[in-house]
Amino acid sequence: MSTSIDAVRRRRVFFAVGWSVLLLAIVVPPLVVGPAFARSGALIVPGLVAVIGPALLMDAGTARRKGWRVAGGIVRARTWSGAREVDLTELRTVRAWELMSRTGSATLVSLSDRSGGWVILTVADEHTHLITDAVRRHGAGYISPWAKALLGLKPTRWYASGAWMLGFLLVTIAPLPIVMLLAAAIAQR
Repeated sequence: MSTSIDAVRRRRVFFAVGWSVLLLAIVVPPLVVGPAFARSGALIVPGLVAVIGPALLMDAGTARRKGWRVAGGIVRARTWSGAREVDLTELRTVRAWELMSRTGSATLVSLSDRSGGWVILTVADEHTHLITDAVRRHGAGYISPWAKALLGLKPTRWYASGAWMLGFLLVTIAPLPIVMLLAAAIAQR
């Protein structure tokens, strides 16, 4: 039990430090340079930090491609932010999404359990059944609609994929102009 508490504490410290560094990278340059920063091309840097930074933090919680195993209902994964464990019999949330890459699409599944364990797994088609079986047998507190569709628990509407992708793009791209305007306002102080 104490190891899972230590892992949760270590994860929280990692993300607190990560978010603090991102915030400093957005706020400090306009404060240091001043009004000249608002009129320069460097204004795009805080916007890019706001777009790329959270993706890098999320990647730090993602298990390496073949770096996870299931034994006795426990998923053990090695991530860039440390080793993680999630109990498949005590799932609290299950979220899933697909990302397109050069080699095709990759299904990512985010799992958290009631003890606070959390991990993001890159799941191949042959491994999807492990999570699907765990959800069918033991349930979960919350399963996102997209996870239900990707795990084969519930059919999805034909337009859901396009709508989800459009929403994802809007959410990931929106911080760029917003943070650029915020940085310009900070630089004008």
